[in-house]
Amino acid sequence: MTAAVDRSGVDSPYAWRLAFVSMFCIALGGGSIYLPVVGLKEIAAEFGDRRAVPSLAYMVGFFSMGVGGVFMGWLADRTSPRVPLLIAGVSIMAGGWLASSGGVYALYAGYAIPLGFLGNAATFTPAMNNIQGWFDRRRSTAVSIISVGPAISGFVWPQIYRWLLPEVGWRETLAIYGVTAGALLFLCAFYVRSSPIARSKAARLVEDLSVLPLPSPVIMVLLSMAALCCCVAMAIPFVHMVAFCGDLGFGSARGAEAVSLILLTAVAATFVMGRLADYIGPIKVSLLCALIQITSLVGFVFVESLSGIYTLSVIHGIPYIAIVQGYALILRYLYGPTIAGWRLGVVMLFAMAGMAVGGWLGGAIFDVTLSYRSAFQAALAFNLLNLMLLGALLFSQRRRRGFLIPS
Repeated sequence: MTAAVDRSGVDSPYAWRLAFVSMFCIALGGGSIYLPVVGLKEIAAEFGDRRAVPSLAYMVGFFSMGVGGVFMGWLADRTSPRVPLLIAGVSIMAGGWLASSGGVYALYAGYAIPLGFLGNAATFTPAMNNIQGWFDRRRSTAVSIISVGPAISGFVWPQIYRWLLPEVGWRETLAIYGVTAGALLFLCAFYVRSSPIARSKAARLVEDLSVLPLPSPVIMVLLSMAALCCCVAMAIPFVHMVAFCGDLGFGSARGAEAVSLILLTAVAATFVMGRLADYIGPIKVSLLCALIQITSLVGFVFVESLSGIYTLSVIHGIPYIAIVQGYALILRYLYGPTIAGWRLGVVMLFAMAGMAVGGWLGGAIFDVTLSYRSAFQAALAFNLLNLMLLGALLFSQRRRRGFLIPS
C-alpha cells in the first residue's frame, strides 16, 4: 500500500529553525537531572546527610525519563509533537514545586512523574522523531543539532545551580528551574509543527517490515541492548571522573575540568559524526564510535597522569553523544519515514537505563575493590558487547546489499 507523501517544507529554512528550537527545548527539559548532582551535599544535609537520597532522585529521574519517552513517542504519533511539549511545560512547573516543597517522598515523586515521565521525556523522543521527517539531504546534521541538547543542558544548568544554591538553597533553586524551564517550554511548543511526512496520509500506513534485514523484534532487541551496553560503559567514567581524579591526588576541580572536556568534545564530535553518517551510513559510524570508546576505556584502566586523563576525556567525548545519535539514525534508515514513534522511545529507555545503571555500578564496584580500575574494566566489557551487537546488525545489513544506503 503506497500513498503520495507531502514533501512541502522539507529541508526548508523553517526546518532548520525548528531543529534549533528543538535543541533548546531538550536543553530546558533536561535541567532538573543535574540538581541532585551539583546540590548533592545541600540536599543530603536536609535528609540526615544521606547521600543516597539525592542519588536515588537522580536515578528515578533517568529511569522515568526513559519510560516516559516510549509513551511520549506514542502520544506524538497520535496527536502532534506540540502536545508533549505543552504537557512538559505544565508538568515541569508543577514538578519543580512538588519536588522542592516537602520531604523525601515528595522529592522522589517530583522527579519520577512531572519532571521525568511527563517532563524531560516529552522533549527528546518526539523532537528526534519529528525532525527527521523535516529533512532529506542533511538529516544527520539536523539530528546532530538536536542531539547536543543534553550536552548544552549539562553545561548551562550546573553553572546556574552553582550560582543559585549558595544564595537561595536547593529548594528555591529547583522551584526557579521549574517556573523558568516550564514557561519557556510551553511557549516554544507553539512554534513546533508536525513534519510534512507526518501530516500526509502516508504517515498512517502500517510500517513496511518486509524490507528489514532481520525480523523487527530482533532488530529492536539488538539496538536496545546495544544502547544499554554503550551507555553503561559511557556512564562509569563520566559519573565518577571527579572522584577518580580525587583518588589520584589531582583534586575535584581537575575532575570537573575533565568532565567539561568530555562535554565540549561531544558537542563538536556529534556534528562531525552526523555528517559522516550521511556518507557511510549510521551503523558504520556507530561501530566507529564504539571502537573509539574502547580506546578511551582501555586508557582509563592504566592512566595515572593528569595530562593522560585530559587526553582520554577528549577521546571519551567523541562518541559520548554521537553513538546514541547513531541509534536514532539507524532506526530511521531501517523503518523509513513511517516509523512508529515508540520505537525510538524504547531504545532511549534502555540508553537511559544504561546511564543510570552505569553510574551506580561504578560506585558499587569501587566499594568492593576500593579502586576504579575494575570499574573501568567492567565498562570495557559492556562496550565490547555493544560492539558485537552492532556488528551483528552490520553483518545482516550486508546480506541485503544496498539496504541502508544513506539518504
